[in-house]
Amino acid sequence: MNCTVISTDFRQERQNLHTLLQQQTDLILVCKGEFIPPELIKSLPYPTALWYCEQIGSENAVDYAALLRRKELEYNATAFDYVFSHDKNNIPVYKSIGCKNVHWLPCTAVNTKIHKKLDMQKKYDITFIGNQTPRRKSILIALEKYFNVFIPNTWDNKELNEIFNESKIVLNIHLSDLLNIETRVGEVLGSGSFLLTEELSCQDLFIDGEHLVQWRQGDVEDLTKKIQYYLIHEDERERIAETGHDFAVEHHSFEKRLHQLLATVNFNKNKPGAK
Repeated sequence: MNCTVISTDFRQERQNLHTLLQQQTDLILVCKGEFIPPELIKSLPYPTALWYCEQIGSENAVDYAALLRRKELEYNATAFDYVFSHDKNNIPVYKSIGCKNVHWLPCTAVNTKIHKKLDMQKKYDITFIGNQTPRRKSILIALEKYFNVFIPNTWDNKELNEIFNESKIVLNIHLSDLLNIETRVGEVLGSGSFLLTEELSCQDLFIDGEHLVQWRQGDVEDLTKKIQYYLIHEDERERIAETGHDFAVEHHSFEKRLHQLLATVNFNKNKPGAK
């Protein structure tokens, strides 16, 4: 997008953050940013934005991990000029913490330089890639009674895209009992493969049965039936995969997301008290 970007790992550079963040810039964009001092954030003379891509639950649903994330956010989230939430159901939670300028910006998106369709043969019936939480393990163990599930241990983006291209069905299983919408959704759709995802927390991005297929939250029987159906009905499966790919690339690229973010920020507003 022809922007000059200075990228920093704030965890490794905590001792130098004050100097690094004082560099002349148009925007300071922080992803996660736990325990960055709020006084430092408020002192910066440039617009600051937090793009938080972890699940913190909704007003009606939360778990222990989400509560811990909320405690982290309470420390400094209100210091940012803008807060962007990956899940719009989280927005009331940010407002209850005290954040006022909160916007929905999904992290589910296609990196068009990495996530792409390749001319490769299908080698795997079912693929799952992700951290092996107890919840995910129990679902996968149940599936392995009926199917061979390929579970590679790789996090290389190029390799992941190739594996997705070689898979008839790619599964998305939530980390916990909280509904979510993972970055994996964009990665799989970008690869052009068929995505069978656990019920998503947001139904506004993609159409179930047209761009992807959802299975009921925690319902292994429903998941099993849908795997059986889409392994047999190849034409329907590949039609959904192609439609989902085209839609995701056109409407849900990272370029689209960042244009939305930049259009939200007021770059002309002076920050009172900043030095």
